[in-house]
Amino acid sequence: MHINAFGISGGKDSSALMLWGLFRSSYPKESLRFTFCDTGNEHAFTYEHVRLLESLSIREGGPKIEWLKPERDFYELALHKHRFPSAKARFCTEHLKIIPGIAWCNARLAEGHTLLSHSGVRAGESLKRSTLPERDMNGMLLVEEYRPLLRWTIEDVYAIHKEHGVPLNKLYAAGAKRVGCFPCIMSRKAEVRNIALNFPDRIAIIAHYEGEFMRRYGRYSSFFASKTVPLRFRNTEFKKADRTIEFVASIQNVVEWSMTGKRAKGHYTDDETLFDGSCESGFCE
Repeated sequence: MHINAFGISGGKDSSALMLWGLFRSSYPKESLRFTFCDTGNEHAFTYEHVRLLESLSIREGGPKIEWLKPERDFYELALHKHRFPSAKARFCTEHLKIIPGIAWCNARLAEGHTLLSHSGVRAGESLKRSTLPERDMNGMLLVEEYRPLLRWTIEDVYAIHKEHGVPLNKLYAAGAKRVGCFPCIMSRKAEVRNIALNFPDRIAIIAHYEGEFMRRYGRYSSFFASKTVPLRFRNTEFKKADRTIEFVASIQNVVEWSMTGKRAKGHYTDDETLFDGSCESGFCE
């Protein structure tokens, strides 16, 4: 049979995509497949939201959401690699999202099905996404991909949630600008501040695993890259391969910095050094 595949992250756009598939696509319900890649670094609110979406799908005659588990979750993967992922070594998306997604697609094709993948990316999210076509080949999953929400505005996303009585993931009401990995290695300064103030348990988890690298391997790995914060906030020693010492920022250092200065503006300055807070893969939000 022909399968219409939808990846669900628990974020507002992928939720809107699922609602589009259920209520507006005119696809036969039996052709729908919904998957959720569990990275092991999700907030409980995200799991709760995915289960809510699954209940809605079942009520409307659609399928359950298939939970895809990677070989190792986020923190197990980092320990296996002896380091946290970074902007230049973003192996998290590859191992936690793309590889499980490819395996799922290949299994369906091996069963003799045809497959159309659907993405909830929107042109208004970034310059790069504004250049995407509505249909082409997904270069990662190696199947045809359709982007039905490409020309949607954020208002359209909110509207379809309201139309079908589906609340947004509770993380948004708590000040989160994005969901998916919580936090993401690409988080903005304001996101770190919000998480530290409202979800301190997430900071504690990171602190535990930063310490785990030292306990296991005798060397430090920081969740955020050393250049994330100004030098005066870096007070954790890191021994380089040449045995020289430099200072990097522990998660506690990053939290201290997040409580200072003006709100991050999306560019590098002395006190506002940060990533752009986005991942262009389309898999994480």
